[in-house]
Amino acid sequence: MAEIPIKEKSDKKWLWIILAVVALILLAWWLLDNDDGDVVEYTDNDTVATEPMAGTAMTAMAIGDTVNLDQVRVTELTGDMAFHVDANGQDMLVLFDQTRTPDTAKEGEFDINVGSLVNLDGTVMSASEALPAGVMAEIPAGTESYIYATDIEMVS
Repeated sequence: MAEIPIKEKSDKKWLWIILAVVALILLAWWLLDNDDGDVVEYTDNDTVATEPMAGTAMTAMAIGDTVNLDQVRVTELTGDMAFHVDANGQDMLVLFDQTRTPDTAKEGEFDINVGSLVNLDGTVMSASEALPAGVMAEIPAGTESYIYATDIEMVS
């Protein structure tokens, strides 16, 4: 008779069963573990600007204050050396000194139009006092103060 070698099967099913049970336990632990603690509601208190904002402007400008306004919108032109800006919701008259260049579309150094964005540095002045030397403008009736701009930069 011929001898037929019989190999014993190694029974390693138990290893796969243990690994599957461990995987199920880890999965259940991961899904059921409440490591969030107390739920904290986040409230967004940031204000989103839809219009350009004045950079370092004060909300209430007092006579004698030095101002540095960034990206303020020109709302009205009142003369060759005068315009109005919206400074933090406050309509402010701005006067400045520039050398006139007659017979040109742009009468001076700046071509300021309604809607333009400007950066300006200056001082808040009383409308009841005399205008600074070189400024030729009329202050509208009812105006208590204005900004005398010493530096204007066109943004757009």
